[in-house]
Amino acid sequence: MSVNRLIGTLTFTRRTITRISPICLFLWLFLWPILVSAKPAAQGDCPGNVLVNPGFEGGFSERGAGEVSVANGWFPWWQDGPGQAEGYYRRPEYKPEDASRYGRRRVRSGNFAQKFFNTFSTHNAGILQQVQVPVGSRLTFSAWVQAWSSQHYNPDTVVSPGNYRVYIGIDPTGGTDWSSSNVVWSEPRMEYNTWMRLEIQTVAKAGTITVFLRGQPEFRNQFNDSYWDDTCLTVVRPTPRPTNTPKNTPTPTATPTPEASPTPTSTPTPAPANICISVFDDHNSNGRREEGEDLVAGAVILLFDGNHIELERYTTDGLSEPYCFSGLAAGTYYLKRQNAPGYASTMPDDFAAAVVPGGSTTIEFGARFVPTPTATPTATSTATPTATPTPKLIFREMGNAMYQVSGIILAALALIIPVGLHYLRKRL
Repeated sequence: MSVNRLIGTLTFTRRTITRISPICLFLWLFLWPILVSAKPAAQGDCPGNVLVNPGFEGGFSERGAGEVSVANGWFPWWQDGPGQAEGYYRRPEYKPEDASRYGRRRVRSGNFAQKFFNTFSTHNAGILQQVQVPVGSRLTFSAWVQAWSSQHYNPDTVVSPGNYRVYIGIDPTGGTDWSSSNVVWSEPRMEYNTWMRLEIQTVAKAGTITVFLRGQPEFRNQFNDSYWDDTCLTVVRPTPRPTNTPKNTPTPTATPTPEASPTPTSTPTPAPANICISVFDDHNSNGRREEGEDLVAGAVILLFDGNHIELERYTTDGLSEPYCFSGLAAGTYYLKRQNAPGYASTMPDDFAAAVVPGGSTTIEFGARFVPTPTATPTATSTATPTATPTPKLIFREMGNAMYQVSGIILAALALIIPVGLHYLRKRL
């Protein structure tokens, strides 16, 4: 290749790059925000999921304190002590992990994950949800979790981790006590800065079951955090056992005679199901109705179908409950409770209920009356009126004053008069 041709080629290449570079820069600046903010495809696909707000995209709400913000449909739990003064077994902080603010590092799908954590302390805590299912159903519960435990603020590093163990569990009897022997726990996992999938299976022993998410660090690290996403609960309903039908003893058959063709029998329509609800005054806040705990009036219960479309709502009167949402087809339904004025929830406000043809499910919502403190009126001091002196007293005081200065006045007059007379004589 000649020198002139080489120089021409280089000149053309430089001009081409000069023209293309602004275009590439424009495309990069235009596409970069889209690429950064693009949502990944939801990886928590779970056909038949009966949980409420399983991916934590349905909003969060505070539960008694600003640092306890929990996904709607879920309920926080934690172990109080021992050793809280030394930093052990304290209540963690609960926060939404928002991908739009903090990036996608701790959010597996969608825009949100549930986070709970402590600083320089430990916890044994998590969240739970109760679900209505047919007794004898096969339950499969799974969740994704990522833990970070470190003595250094850089989230990319794990320095001296605090043995942060994570679990999920199911109480097939519907209890809400994490320490109950009824809870079936998964094997603990202890990995950091990576997504772990946990799964557990069991059989429902009651019409209500409870699922748990649980994190438990051993050491009081500067950072003890866990992030949860894409929970899933599937229910396989029990297969009805066939009834043994007694066999008839064969009898001699007569010669058949021609008969009219039988009329086709219509297929029986499945019997409708019911979901019956009530709200009770949970005096001891244990989530179970006991003797002496009356019904509550003024609470509103909303019923939604499997697509979260509202079907019906009912306001309790405190007398005629339980009230039944009747005529329901088999499937999964969702209920949401709105408390009566002055009451606070002692159990989750959101429930999922899976019903079978002809079945009936009962849900009792607990609430506790919280009286509004009455302001104590502050006593206002009354000014004591000052007595107005009577004229008699004034004159008396004036007389006393004149008497006290009378001597001085007479002495002054005795001095002034002779001086004045002497002055007048000289003038005359």
